[in-house]
Amino acid sequence: MKRVALFGGSFDPVHTDHINIIKSCKNKLNFDEVWVVPAYINPFKVLSSSSVIQRLEMLKIATKNLNYVKIETYEISKHSSSFTYDTVKYYKAKYPNLKFSFIMGSDQLDNFEKWDQFDELIKEIDFKVFLRTKEFNQKIVKKYNLEIFEFENNYLSSKKIRNLEDLNLQIKEINDYVNNQLMYLYERLESKMDEKRYFHSLNVGQMALELAILNNVDLQKALLAGTLHDIAKRWSEKEMKECLLKNNKELLKEPEPVWHSFVGAYHLKNDWLLDDQEIISAVFNHTVASKNMSILDMIIFCADKISIERQYEGVENFRSLVKADLLTGFKELLKNQYEVAIKKHSKESIGAKLIESYNYWIKEEK
Repeated sequence: MKRVALFGGSFDPVHTDHINIIKSCKNKLNFDEVWVVPAYINPFKVLSSSSVIQRLEMLKIATKNLNYVKIETYEISKHSSSFTYDTVKYYKAKYPNLKFSFIMGSDQLDNFEKWDQFDELIKEIDFKVFLRTKEFNQKIVKKYNLEIFEFENNYLSSKKIRNLEDLNLQIKEINDYVNNQLMYLYERLESKMDEKRYFHSLNVGQMALELAILNNVDLQKALLAGTLHDIAKRWSEKEMKECLLKNNKELLKEPEPVWHSFVGAYHLKNDWLLDDQEIISAVFNHTVASKNMSILDMIIFCADKISIERQYEGVENFRSLVKADLLTGFKELLKNQYEVAIKKHSKESIGAKLIESYNYWIKEEK
């Protein structure tokens, strides 16, 4: 009789340890197949952080080379909170010639007896418990004579991944997918960004998207760079200084109000593991520009200054100009920024990078 492991969970997102458990089911426990059963909504979780479509896409990416894996959508198709008992009864009735076992992590043992219709569930199917945590509920294991298995464990959790922890241990293709889809944005920014800055960032992303359409630039890159441009804006001076000391201490000579653009670029590269240099460059250059501005760089520089919530005098004229001719609009915004900075702070204190950009794009043109 074919042996099938049912592996349920939110998979929000799927990560390396999920895949290592799947591989252990095949290679160590000798299951013929592993059926991954993503929940529509986990009964023990109030809110899912991503859409059903996104979670399914990530599972397909993560298991694409494992031909013994099937992604089953029974729980998702119910469009409601899912219970393991119903899932087990469904599969046993539909496939009476298969031998099913249910895979669970040791981190679930504390709530095990709270599972819906537990007394019946424990009689319906045998459970294989993988050691996700160093400490686990041994009392429950003994009480129900559960089998315990070890696997190649990185001690990851989906919550950690959502909060930018241990990304170096995550599946790269999944991390790239998450970044490209701007997933878990609120979780990743809420502790570092106030509401006003958060909505400004969303607005800049939308303006960048509009300008990308007008200038035949990659729409996804524009949306990402625009949305993430101020990712370090609300970091403390101490945090930004530490980042620049690690990555390029020469940038500390620039005025503190523009540090966030440099820090944001390094944060995306080092902590988000975002490896698209065009996006990183656009974030880096969005405050004071540079001599080497790509079209994407110009788009983000301009989108930041003409986003829909901006209301300073002359902004409507700048919006019209940028949309009509990006290069001309960029130069006018750069010129305006330089002149305002001189008026507010004097030329000696506005920073070498803004002066260099102004001299290259404006002064030398005359």
